[in-house]
Amino acid sequence: MAIIASCNQPDESQLIEFQDVDNFWSAYDKIKAEADTSRHLAILQEEFLDKASDGQNMLLEVRNYSPEEYIHSINSYPKFYTALRDNLTNKEEIKKDILKSLNNFKKLYPLKKQGKIYMGVGNFRTPGTTVDSIVLFGSEMAFTSSDMDMSEFSDRYDYFRDYITENPIANIEFLSAHEFVHTQQIEAMGTNLLSVALREGSAEFIAEMVSDRKSTIPAMKYGRENKQEVMDQFTKEMFNTRLSYWVWSSRENQFGHSDLGYYVGYEISQFYYNNSEDKDKAIADLIDLDYSDIEAVKAFIDKVNYFDESTNALLDGYKKTQPQVLSVDRQGNLFTVHFSEVMDDNYREFNYGPLGAEGVLRISEYIGFSEDKKSLSFRAEVKENTKQQIEFSEQFRSKEGVEMVPYLYELK
Repeated sequence: MAIIASCNQPDESQLIEFQDVDNFWSAYDKIKAEADTSRHLAILQEEFLDKASDGQNMLLEVRNYSPEEYIHSINSYPKFYTALRDNLTNKEEIKKDILKSLNNFKKLYPLKKQGKIYMGVGNFRTPGTTVDSIVLFGSEMAFTSSDMDMSEFSDRYDYFRDYITENPIANIEFLSAHEFVHTQQIEAMGTNLLSVALREGSAEFIAEMVSDRKSTIPAMKYGRENKQEVMDQFTKEMFNTRLSYWVWSSRENQFGHSDLGYYVGYEISQFYYNNSEDKDKAIADLIDLDYSDIEAVKAFIDKVNYFDESTNALLDGYKKTQPQVLSVDRQGNLFTVHFSEVMDDNYREFNYGPLGAEGVLRISEYIGFSEDKKSLSFRAEVKENTKQQIEFSEQFRSKEGVEMVPYLYELK
């Protein structure tokens, strides 16, 4: 693997791999020229997927892109791709912007991990992400501009329409800086909303310093204008293990904005930096924090002293508000689950129990929540004289947004 080198290496542009973009356009042109649609997948495989770099393969995996998605996009959005191609013409200018951001970051924080930058092509689920010390750009989002024709896209891509209004191609330095910060941070996956929001928000805060540009995501502006309301709700949900609409989601919510977790993490990071005497150490602390360790994040938040209560006190309060399953009634194959709180009927998840698929109480008909949202009914495939299980997971949540304590129901 090539490494990110010091500022005085002769040709840093070699750190940026553009070949996947070129391969995509080769596949695109041949697919558009091929009248036999049964050949399209084979062309994509030969011209793009089989030639994919390590970075493009990582992008495919972490965002779960399928070949069929690429074919659908290529055949559905010709106006969009024509404009995108124009935006990607000047590779040298793009490299210049990215390397400027990288070198500014290295002045602020000496790199501890080395990596490479891949310009990949995805299907509209990320403009940029990282895998360890590798930066992966989703060029089909990162290099869009506000004047692009979005008329070919359905309403399910409204989040993308909102994204391009901020003219992303003009903010490549900022996006690069955000991702460079992540290459030096420990992942927060599998923790909770607080850890993930702080990691994302700290990268957003440091990216502003590196690029000398302001974050353009709409959540930042909305958060500043509605700080108390947003922070109050975040405090209720901060120990949830599911991220919901706060990060990486366009799920509908009461605020009408996604990614507000970026704002919350930014706000805490800025508060810490502004109140620190040693600014360099404050930046290092935000980058070096072990985001995979929930207790380490809690200790850091307590040190920041942003909230009125300690994180242990906040966690105790959170646990007291968590909804629980009170009972499960059965009448034949009809089951009714009773909850301790009014529930949000947009959230639910049923899992296997310890017995796995063989011993699951399989739902045959989902009936839904009661009018008061304090119970839920379904019919299931009952096997007489057989132990069966079903778990109602933490994905269930109260109307206040708090995750439920998971509950295992066993039919003996």
